[in-house]
Amino acid sequence: METTASALIGGHVVLDFANTIAWRLDERRMADRVSDPAALLAWAGASGLLPAGRVDALLAVAAAEPDSAADALRSARRLRTALHGLLDSAVDGGPPRREDLTVVHGLFLDAWHRAEFASALPLRPELTARVPADVVRLLALEATELLAGPPAALRRCQGPGCGWFFLDRSRSHTRQWCRTGDCGNRERVRRHYERSRGARG
Repeated sequence: METTASALIGGHVVLDFANTIAWRLDERRMADRVSDPAALLAWAGASGLLPAGRVDALLAVAAAEPDSAADALRSARRLRTALHGLLDSAVDGGPPRREDLTVVHGLFLDAWHRAEFASALPLRPELTARVPADVVRLLALEATELLAGPPAALRRCQGPGCGWFFLDRSRSHTRQWCRTGDCGNRERVRRHYERSRGARG
């Protein structure tokens, strides 16, 4: 299994969170990289969502309050599922599903009520993570900011079964795969095989 750091290819923390489901379009290979509260908190630290030093504090809270930590994980999964729907809509150019909007709206309002403005302009809500549920709140705030105007560079990996999202910051703006050495290499092997088989035919 790949490390958390190696999977941070989205170019934005919300995209990296959506990508914590590996092979999401292939039920046979699908894998959840945040399968328990500890994994969610570890991911939040590795991705930069949580500042250094907060992960251990939240792990202690999660150990002391396992039920609330489990609730936070369920909320995170609900948010991730909604993000998959909204990001797919943005890439495909279709309308977002109402149920996805409802999930993000509810989690955003919960986060907004607990956030404060930073003491500088432009105004931006900030929230100090003190409990595991605050990780979901931070993600909801980041998600609404990203999706307020989905970037033109938003892409979905074209590798069969992958489904990971990323921002295409290549000079030519023609990036197709999450990683050229992963899905890109598999696609090159597939094309080579088809060409070879065609030549033999």
